Amino acid sequence: MARTKAFDTNEILHKAMNVFGNRGYEGTSLPDLISGLGIARQSIYDTYGTKWDLFFAAVKHYMDQKNRELQQHCEGPGTVVDKVELVFLTIIKVLVDPELRLECFIISSAIEQAPHHEELAVYLQESIELSELTFYTMLERAVEEGEIGSEVNIRDLARFLVHERIALITSAKLGIEEPKLLGLLQMVLMVFRTIQGTKR
Repeated sequence: MARTKAFDTNEILHKAMNVFGNRGYEGTSLPDLISGLGIARQSIYDTYGTKWDLFFAAVKHYMDQKNRELQQHCEGPGTVVDKVELVFLTIIKVLVDPELRLECFIISSAIEQAPHHEELAVYLQESIELSELTFYTMLERAVEEGEIGSEVNIRDLARFLVHERIALITSAKLGIEEPKLLGLLQMVLMVFRTIQGTKR
């Protein structure tokens, strides 16, 4: 009978997100992973395979988790402005946390590696398209309920929201502090208030 693992695989993926987010894919060594994950070298090989396999699994774990969270926010109660504000405040709250922000930074590493790994590039594109669809569905509902005029190109607006969400991670990695991140959020909200103000 196979021996039960003495560790939680999801917890290990969370730790891997932190290690890769902190050091980047190329800068992360096997000793870094052993130390950061708290499991033996052989356990890493047996459970996840290569360093690349572990990295890809951690990226997928992060992106899938964030897309589920995004869907919950976009399908929740409130106006479209309320929902957009919640989505961005949630990520800013993570980005200003010294520990949690490292998990988000795994996306920067993934983007750097995507040109060299087709499977990762395809996965990231599919994940972005899912995020766009989630925003689009929220915006489509806002049009139906009269919050946004039907003349607004909500497909482009959904892409804009995805772009700004990713851009926050890049900005935080470059050292932009919380007040400036909140300022960027206000600009996003201003776009929506302007759209609502010109509604036919």
